[in-house]
Amino acid sequence: MAFRPLWVVPVYRHEASVRRFVPELLATGLPILVVDDGNEPPMASIEGAELLRLDRNGGKGAAVAAGARWAVGHGYTTVLQIDGDGQHCVADALALARVAETRPDALVTGFPVYDASAPKARSKGRGVTRFFLRLETGLKGEDGLCGCRAYPAERLVSLLPKIRTRRMGFDVEVIVRWAWAGWPLTQRPVRVTYPCDGVSNFRMVRDNVGFFLLHTRLCCGRLLRLIGGKR
Repeated sequence: MAFRPLWVVPVYRHEASVRRFVPELLATGLPILVVDDGNEPPMASIEGAELLRLDRNGGKGAAVAAGARWAVGHGYTTVLQIDGDGQHCVADALALARVAETRPDALVTGFPVYDASAPKARSKGRGVTRFFLRLETGLKGEDGLCGCRAYPAERLVSLLPKIRTRRMGFDVEVIVRWAWAGWPLTQRPVRVTYPCDGVSNFRMVRDNVGFFLLHTRLCCGRLLRLIGGKR
């Protein structure tokens, strides 16, 4: 099948930032799907991009999942996930697509390269996630939270029934279950900038509890796999 990539941009409370960087995505010449994750009022159409509306906010994972199903249904081979907050460098995201074209069976994930705008708590928090990823998969150094990725679309959709997390932990659980499936994974650096007027959807109590429960479940899953003789 010919390589047919699609930008998938999950959006909740980031409509202003999306409208600022969509022209950069359009300049790549690749089609764009913006997923309105239950914004109120609903997002208005964006010139040059398809708009998929979800009736209620389900979290970034739910938006990416809906975008992946839409991509497969419309004949696209690769989902190019990029967050709607404008933090990722589009040129670096496009480089992931070039890798995906040569490795159509692999998940190509970004490894964040922060500038001075990054809050220290975010960069340290990622170190915790990498520690748990190593426990859960044996992977060393991969980043589980970067929302800039290139997925083989059909493989991602086939994995969705096994992924229970639909909010911020979605990115982590995809990596873990991808590794458990024995599918190839590679990463490339992606520059990350935190806009001074950025809007964060992170909720301290809800999301930290969610991550704790997620890693508890995945660590137990890895232990059961090791007992059963699996990776």
